[in-house]
Amino acid sequence: MRLDSLVSVEVALVIALLLLAIVIAVLLLNLKRRSESRRELQTRLAELQALSNAVSAIASAKLDEEALCHLVYDQAARLVDVSNFQLGLFEDNQYLIKLRYGHGVQQPTAQFDLSGTGGIVGWVRDTRQPLIVHDFQTEVDRLPARPRYVSNNPPRSAVFVPMTTSEAVIGAIAIQSERVSAYTDTHLRILSIIANQAAAAIQNARALQRERTRATQMELVSEVSRSTASLFDLSTLLPKLIQAIQSTFDYYFVGIFLVDEIAQIECVAASAEGLVGKRRQMGVGLVGTAIAEGRQITVGDTRVDTRFLFEPTMPDTLSEAALPLKIGDRVIGALDLQSNRERAFSDDEARYLEVLAQQVAIAVEDARLYQASLERNQLEQELTFAREIQTSFLPKETPAVEGWSIAGGWQAARQVGGDFYDFIQIEPDDWGIVIADVADKGVPAALFMVMSRTLMRAVAISGRAPAKALMRVNHLIQSDSASDLFVTMLYARWEARTGRVTYSNAGHNPPLLCTNDEVLVCRSRGMALGIVDQVVVDSHEIMLQAGDVLLLYTDGFTDALNSAYEEFGMARLQQALKEASHLDAPGIVAALQKAVCDFAGSEPTFDDQTLVVIKRNPQ
Repeated sequence: MRLDSLVSVEVALVIALLLLAIVIAVLLLNLKRRSESRRELQTRLAELQALSNAVSAIASAKLDEEALCHLVYDQAARLVDVSNFQLGLFEDNQYLIKLRYGHGVQQPTAQFDLSGTGGIVGWVRDTRQPLIVHDFQTEVDRLPARPRYVSNNPPRSAVFVPMTTSEAVIGAIAIQSERVSAYTDTHLRILSIIANQAAAAIQNARALQRERTRATQMELVSEVSRSTASLFDLSTLLPKLIQAIQSTFDYYFVGIFLVDEIAQIECVAASAEGLVGKRRQMGVGLVGTAIAEGRQITVGDTRVDTRFLFEPTMPDTLSEAALPLKIGDRVIGALDLQSNRERAFSDDEARYLEVLAQQVAIAVEDARLYQASLERNQLEQELTFAREIQTSFLPKETPAVEGWSIAGGWQAARQVGGDFYDFIQIEPDDWGIVIADVADKGVPAALFMVMSRTLMRAVAISGRAPAKALMRVNHLIQSDSASDLFVTMLYARWEARTGRVTYSNAGHNPPLLCTNDEVLVCRSRGMALGIVDQVVVDSHEIMLQAGDVLLLYTDGFTDALNSAYEEFGMARLQQALKEASHLDAPGIVAALQKAVCDFAGSEPTFDDQTLVVIKRNPQ
């Protein structure tokens, strides 16, 4: 074999070996890369599985806000280094750190004001963007906001992510390290996913808490309603309402204020001692303003509201809600709620508080109406009893004298009144006849009537002439009575045998005499009894002939009104007497009462109506 041929073979062999080596190297390299990719993929899958488990655990948790914060920390610890961890929630311009760890040790919670320069956390809230910092020292001039450290040993790197819902950024999560470039985009991505899921879970927890609170609130309203169904004594009802409201919501102070009859505001029930019975003016303070304006007033910070009235017994009040108690358009008082926290009364509670105030108002009004009903019933019973007593003072029988017809009628405008009449037998054929009208109505008039009747009967039985009898009664009234009441009275002496009637009139309505188909007004002069110490009355005399009718009456007849506000008057009374004069005395009484009743129609009687009829029978 030629030499050059051998060389060619060797070269070809070397090349082949080199190619084989290259192929083997490539194969080995690919195998290595595949192994590394597999390990990386397995790591990635494990990471994703852990992240999925964390997200599922947070999403499925049905915990309160506090417990959720701890769950978020526990799940984040499975994926990233949480030795230095912080989870905070935003409330207005406040950043409330709910959970914080430093070097693996849990730290106390804290609160920061984000007004003005809010630092990086404030920037995250405002922009809804996450932030990764590789080195605070070298990147300080390039950061979107100046860090606000709360440590003497500040971190070198950190990740900040917002906790975002569809409506707002509710908080932020941060992890920090003392090493430079301790975090990558992977950490940022993982923490962002956890933060978003945590935000949704916290929002759900808050919504659940709101529903629970609302259910508790409505249960309280139901409790107030149940209280009104069984308690009608305000002294028992109001303290129970105060206790129910305060125990359910732990308000710092609960008070119920009512408007009294002189338009002053009185504290009638309160959770603090020393306030019940205190009064305040309309329009003064938050309670006075809420009542005067008839609207709910809520103050988030009482330190900056000049309407707030400081009470030494409640020095820690920071917010207050005053709600008017309304029955229709009428404001009867206010429900006052105070808290030792700022902005304790949110807009969400406004509707509930309004319903609560309405229920309290109904409870108070129902109790008042029930108490008034009891008092009315008691008064009705007392008045009925008084009427029975007063009626017992009226004559049981009229004089039964041959040749004469006598009758009387009495109708009080109220259950009791001040009118009365009386028949007093002095001699077998000699009678005293009294008709009187006390210048008042109701119970005071009835009491004065009883006294006047008793005095008149005692004086008349002695046989005094009418004028002297009336003057004596006036003297006794002035001596014994301390009231400012007075009584008009007509006293007549009727001699049945002769038909002579001698009468004197102390300010009373003049008698009417129907004779020969004519009705005459019997004028007389005298002052009512009980006004001055000395009175002078005239004495008059008439003779009743066969068929004559003498009518004594009170002004309840002549002053009666119809729906057109017309008085029955003297002329109608004279005409009615003339038309009925052919009847006997009871018939005349009934006819006159009917005439007035028909004239007045449905108009209520506002004055007592009393009359006495004396008729001498025709021959």
